[in-house]
Amino acid sequence: TIPLSYSDGRDTLFGIIDNVNDSLTCVYTGFTIYLDPTQDPTEAAFMNDGADAINTEHTFPQSLGATDVAKRDLHHLYAARKDVNADRANSPFAEIPDNLTDTWYYLDQETSAVPTSNIDLYSEKKGDLFEPPEAHKGNVARSMMYFYTMYKDQADMANPSYFETQRETLCAWHYLDPVDQKEWDRTWKIAEYQDGKPNPFVLDCTLPERSYCADFGQVCTPVVGVEDITKKQGFIFDKIIPNPVKDGASIFYKTNGPSDVFLEIYNLYGEKIDAVNIGKQAIGEHQYFWEKDKNINSGIVIFRLVFKLNNQIVLASKKAAIIK
Repeated sequence: TIPLSYSDGRDTLFGIIDNVNDSLTCVYTGFTIYLDPTQDPTEAAFMNDGADAINTEHTFPQSLGATDVAKRDLHHLYAARKDVNADRANSPFAEIPDNLTDTWYYLDQETSAVPTSNIDLYSEKKGDLFEPPEAHKGNVARSMMYFYTMYKDQADMANPSYFETQRETLCAWHYLDPVDQKEWDRTWKIAEYQDGKPNPFVLDCTLPERSYCADFGQVCTPVVGVEDITKKQGFIFDKIIPNPVKDGASIFYKTNGPSDVFLEIYNLYGEKIDAVNIGKQAIGEHQYFWEKDKNINSGIVIFRLVFKLNNQIVLASKKAAIIK
């Protein structure tokens, strides 16, 4: 059961659970407002429907099953700017290629131009698709999985394919953005107002594996790379874009000397599923586009760069998600 009314629940969310030093932050843009502690939290955040109003985002949309008790379940509710919340509406979550994004959202700004800095802090929209900022993707995934588990019947009644069309992306986000201390603390704060029940998808990282993400394999144990060592030596595996990877991805890296560079890709069983001889590279920053073979299955994989120079071999690894 959800003891709090919808009104009391939102006041608790804004005034206590997500309130930091009398401030409230939009999960989609990072925009922060001051909340007068003497006022009603929800009304204060709404600012009389002002330009910077913050209201309540239902991660699983009201129009697609978040009604009655589900509507007021705090485990999928967050603070969001009213304008961005309205633009998201009931759009499914997805990975949107940067060059196809229609609108970017950050702080109190909207733009159609690809950001030149802080790009991971932006939310994106393309048509009927919405992509949250990188640091909120895992939270979205675990909120969606929780909701669909708890309220599956009414969600399926509204649209039986809505969750399934997003499932693979949500699984990738769960693995790529694991639970941090803030999310862990938040679910226990919510539990204080919901019969002591936290979101189990936050507490047990294997639960998604055992429920919705079996095709990704058992990947709960973090993979330890050697990036810190390679940085000291001047060899840096910078990033993989996009991640999750659908058709292919650009690999960005830096070499500290003329090197023979190889790319190896492993699944989580330690099996090598692809290998590429990138070739001899001069000192400096480099980019290589890896094209995914159609026979490579969905799941979490390890990209490993091998740098060979003189008699030295340096390794650097990063984790990525493969989606169909």
